[in-house]
Amino acid sequence: MAMWYEGWTDVTYPIFEGMTGWPGQPQTDLETLSCIHCGDSAMVSVLHMSLHSGTHMDAPSHFLAQGIDISQAPFEVGMGPVRIADVNPEAEVRPEDLDAYEARTRPVKQGERLILRTQNSNKANWLQEDFDRHYHAIGPDAAAWIGKRKLRLIGVDYLSVGPFHHGNPQTHRTLMGAQVWIIEGIDLRNVSEGDYEMICLPLKIAGGDASPIRILIRKHQ
Repeated sequence: MAMWYEGWTDVTYPIFEGMTGWPGQPQTDLETLSCIHCGDSAMVSVLHMSLHSGTHMDAPSHFLAQGIDISQAPFEVGMGPVRIADVNPEAEVRPEDLDAYEARTRPVKQGERLILRTQNSNKANWLQEDFDRHYHAIGPDAAAWIGKRKLRLIGVDYLSVGPFHHGNPQTHRTLMGAQVWIIEGIDLRNVSEGDYEMICLPLKIAGGDASPIRILIRKHQ
């Protein structure tokens, strides 16, 4: 008989010094304040990083002036059933890509959680490479498609849900305006399309516009 904690897969990228970040934001740095091997009684470190580094959740306050901060995120947003969809857009994800996914599976319904796996996940580890300004993201039209269906949560496999060169604010604001929560930077390298259960919780950072998260998924029984 399987135990309740068996079968879970961690799809969180590790946080490490020098990891790829959004251009212009501070580099991730782990500073050692005290060290046992240096004669101190304990090891104590300080982590310097953008809240939008690695695997993280955006708060509505990231792009909406009246949006709530990450400490007010309902914990149930990231806990429950989730669908992972393989999409292969030429550039940005378009409504046609999502229509094709629905056609080969089933319609996406209000309140569902959806994570998109794109060509971003075919790289060995993009967090160790130079920032890719041509990453695959959700275009504004696809964001409207998602918002119209009133999804609970949308996730992507690179640092931003919106394209780098154009439409980034529009994608974020369209989703957040439709009360769709956003998670970014998910490690889907070894994950296939299908139905899963998910546990995903942000840190309770008062005033934070985002937070690192730990995501676990398990194939739906």
